[in-house]
Amino acid sequence: MNQVLKIAGGVGLVVVVLGLVAAVGGGWLAERASAQPAAQQDGQPPQRTVTVSGQGRVGVRPDLAIVRLGVQTESATAAEAMDENNVRMQAVISATLEAGVEEDDIQTQSIQLYPVYRAAGDNPPELTGYQAANVVEVTVRELANLGALLDAAVAAGGNTIESIRFEVSNPDEMLAEAREAAMSDARQKAEQLTSLAGADLGQVMTITEIGSTPPTPVFLERADAAGAAVPVQPGTQFIEASVQVVWEIQ
Repeated sequence: MNQVLKIAGGVGLVVVVLGLVAAVGGGWLAERASAQPAAQQDGQPPQRTVTVSGQGRVGVRPDLAIVRLGVQTESATAAEAMDENNVRMQAVISATLEAGVEEDDIQTQSIQLYPVYRAAGDNPPELTGYQAANVVEVTVRELANLGALLDAAVAAGGNTIESIRFEVSNPDEMLAEAREAAMSDARQKAEQLTSLAGADLGQVMTITEIGSTPPTPVFLERADAAGAAVPVQPGTQFIEASVQVVWEIQ
C-alpha cells in the first residue's frame, strides 16, 4: 500500500511539474506572440527627407588699413646708429599722430641693431659700421587719410614701408549676412527639388554649417618709401559661408 502511494505521489508530482512548465511556457509563448504583432503595428515607414547645401557670398570694401613702416639708419658706431634712429622714429610717430591716428593704434613691432661688414677679398670681412631698424604697425581707420599719412611719415624721416594690408572692421556682421544668403540658397534648392518630385517641403530637421571664409587681408609687399604708390586702392573682399540643411518632405 505504501509503495502504491509513493508511485501515485510521484506521478502527481510529475503532472504538477509538467503543468507548471506548460503554464510558464504557454505564457511566454503567448507574450511572444502578442509582442510581435505590436512591434509590427508600431513600425513607421522611413521618413522622407531632402538634403541640400547652400552657399552665401558677400562683397565688402575694407574700411581700415594696417601699415608697417619704419626707419633704418646706419652709422660708424652702434650708439650713433641707435640715436639717429630714435630721433627719426620719434618724428615719424609724431607725424602719424598729427595725421589723425590714435596713439593706441600705433604699436612697435621690432627694434634691431646689427653690424655691417664689407667683403675684403681673401681677408676676413671688415666691420664698417652698424645699422639700426625700428618698425611700427599703424592702424589707419580713415582710409581717405592713408595717402597723406604715408607722405607725412616719409617727410618725417621714415624710409621703409614693409607692408600695407586692408581689413574689414566688422567681419562678424558680414559673416551673418553670408549665412543668411547661404540659407536662402539652400531653401531655394530644396523647394525646387521637392516641387520636381511632386512633394511639399516640410520643417527643417538639421542645419550644419560646413564652413565660413572670413575676409582675406590684402597685402602690398615691402617697398622703399620713395616707390610707394599713393593713393592705394583697397579693392573689394569677399566673405563666404556654406551650410547643409535637411528638410522633411511632406
